[in-house]
Amino acid sequence: MTELTCWPLDNKPYTSVALGAAYAARSRGVLNADSFTATTNGDNTITVGKGVGCIHVTEQWAAFPLNDGDVLLTFADADGVYQRWDVIALVYDKNANTAGLEVRTGLAAETPALPALRRNDDYDEIFLYRVTRPVGATKITADNVVDLRLDGAVCGLMRDTIDAIDTSVMQAAFEAFLTQIETELKQLHAGTAMMLRETYDPQGRQTDIFKAIDKVSNIYYASLTLNGWTACSSDDQAKGLLYQQTATLTCANSHAPVVTAASEFLSGIGYDKTGVPATDDVLNEVQDIINDGVTVTAYNSVLVKVKENPTAEIRARWVIQS
Repeated sequence: MTELTCWPLDNKPYTSVALGAAYAARSRGVLNADSFTATTNGDNTITVGKGVGCIHVTEQWAAFPLNDGDVLLTFADADGVYQRWDVIALVYDKNANTAGLEVRTGLAAETPALPALRRNDDYDEIFLYRVTRPVGATKITADNVVDLRLDGAVCGLMRDTIDAIDTSVMQAAFEAFLTQIETELKQLHAGTAMMLRETYDPQGRQTDIFKAIDKVSNIYYASLTLNGWTACSSDDQAKGLLYQQTATLTCANSHAPVVTAASEFLSGIGYDKTGVPATDDVLNEVQDIINDGVTVTAYNSVLVKVKENPTAEIRARWVIQS
């Protein structure tokens, strides 16, 4: 018989490799939702609290970094031109044979992204938090911090990987549900998009009004580009309308009717949220500029006239009845 390392056996010495192999089925992640809580400090630092995580030295060797006190992490200054996504990572340095908490600084860009997750011959890591650094920011606030600890793609809860549930699925479903609830609450408070049942079904017919609307209307999209704006006519300029753009309409419903000059808008301009607060703030401003102007339908297109030049392109959305 070829003898193998077997752990635990009586009166046998063992190395850390054998102990790590005993937990090889444990997935990367944190022990629970209370591990490594993050607290902003009103400056460019974040304090990370106590916690236990799991990283992998190899696929047959799991190790467990322990933080038994508060750790203060300092972030690089925000960029002056573009925003940036930094992350707080739990890192194992295979060359130094040490584990710790680290700030991974992202790349400042018009469309920021997370730093690349390192799981290679030199490092193994999980991401605990995404920290948005807005342009020119001098401090980190609580709304800049996004919790990644339950995102199975970069972290998740440590678990036995045999017959286990992927927490990234639950995390994605929860985030989508939370976004929907937040949007509907904002609309309800604004009183612009939510209707009580006594308003849309006063006779109690239990009718699906959205199916009824879909029979005669559809959602159409048009891309309004930055370089597509041209000067309006002198008559329009006298009315305060300075720039205009014609854009082709598309519809996800292949059976939707072609929009014509006789079609009717059933909504103002909207757009699909990106989920990035800074980007959505800019698109909200563009949306307001367009809604403050004049938009008319033409054959398979819209003509948009505005009072000021938008500062970003937008994939605009309308409900149009034809």
